[in-house]
Amino acid sequence: MARWQRGYGYGMAVAIVLSVLGELVWLPDPLRIGGTFYWIDMLDIIMLLLLLTPFLWSWSALRGIVETRSQRNRAAGRSRFYTGQRGACFFSEVLLRLFIIMLAAASAVVLIRITAWKDLSLPLLISFGGLLLGCWLLAVLDIALTERRQGSRWPWRGISGLIVSVSAAAFLFWPTSNLVTYPGLTVNMNHYATVEGGEVRGEISGVLVFDRPAFPADWLYARLFPNYTFRPIERLGMSLGSYESLVRNMKAEADELGSAVAFHTAGIGQGATSHGAQVLNVEINGPAYRVLRPGDVIIGVNGQEVSSTLTLTDRMRKVTQGEEVLMTIRRGSSELEVAIKTVQHPEDAARPAVGIQVTDDLRLDLPRHVSFRSYVAHEGGPSHGAVLALTLVDQLTPGGVTYGNKVVATGTIQADGTVGRIGGIRQKAFTAYRAGADVFFVPESQYADARLGSTRLNIVPVNTIDDMLAWLKQHPKQASEESGQSR
Repeated sequence: MARWQRGYGYGMAVAIVLSVLGELVWLPDPLRIGGTFYWIDMLDIIMLLLLLTPFLWSWSALRGIVETRSQRNRAAGRSRFYTGQRGACFFSEVLLRLFIIMLAAASAVVLIRITAWKDLSLPLLISFGGLLLGCWLLAVLDIALTERRQGSRWPWRGISGLIVSVSAAAFLFWPTSNLVTYPGLTVNMNHYATVEGGEVRGEISGVLVFDRPAFPADWLYARLFPNYTFRPIERLGMSLGSYESLVRNMKAEADELGSAVAFHTAGIGQGATSHGAQVLNVEINGPAYRVLRPGDVIIGVNGQEVSSTLTLTDRMRKVTQGEEVLMTIRRGSSELEVAIKTVQHPEDAARPAVGIQVTDDLRLDLPRHVSFRSYVAHEGGPSHGAVLALTLVDQLTPGGVTYGNKVVATGTIQADGTVGRIGGIRQKAFTAYRAGADVFFVPESQYADARLGSTRLNIVPVNTIDDMLAWLKQHPKQASEESGQSR
């Protein structure tokens, strides 16, 4: 291998090392700078280290072009036949290295796009990985051709480099039929969200876990580190692209709903109020097929008002299976009445059904502006809803509500302030323990699962955001510390 080609190998080595570190990025999570600057805050900058690989490859290719031009100039004094014979070879080598530089530059642009827009979407990741792969294959070809030109019968360095790199890439990134969930990162919620007219007071953290397609390396990580769990990818029930879109939408909805609940809890605004049952999905060939549409809002059943999914259920209990039910719906700006024949509910033989999935049609009162920060590592999901509401209440309450406690919390948030179930509770408990939390609030129904993640962490099960506020008021850390110091 020519000296100028060593950058190809160095670039690949950097890519492999950074890939391993990326898959283990959760390990330094307890690291803090100044107490408030979390590890997740640093990742947006640290990700730019990946630029080293395309830089090294581009630098090697550029040096190769310079070397080729020097060789061509030295050959100019030889016979015209020799110079012409070598001319085509010189041109092809320069062209190959120009392609390497272009692909490396394109991969750098995609990476900068990812970090600048905080967009770790699947298409961008595939684009970045594909450009790096293409660049590396051309680099291996360049190494092999240079070896042949230097008189080697077999380009052993190029072949061995290809075998080693492909093996490493397959070990790190070959997709399997499983998903893996493992410990993640804590988020300073006062960095994530700030409300107009509020002040940062207590220390409140949200917690994220990683949930992605499993690679062969993950089984090794699971032997080395705790709380790695695997499940078949079929349980996802949808494509990865659809799942990605879903969690992004759920994150945005949780931001708005958590804000509305926080305002209401702090005595500002009406919070979240339901004005009907919105149709999410209509079962194909079911009773409501071609009668109701996703987006329709059911506001009445047989002349009785429907204000939520709960009241819809109550109204439907009064209907006999097989009877025709008259529904009043809001479709866009119009109100319609439709008749649908009921059938037996698939999960409850005593209940009638019409083959639809519904959710509350919520109207959110947001009297103040809330600013949100994006993170590359926080793709989406609704599990921060409860801790977001708690954070905004803390910012809006004079003196705060944490009473000196270092709080970590998780759970979805409902319109009435109820804290709902989330995924990865075991891994989140382990992450909260590593972060040194004084208290970790979890949905009450998931307390036992959370305890599997840590036996030492102070885990408090709650049903509502009011339960969190009550516990914090009853367990002031400031008072207990002052009492201990006065003894």
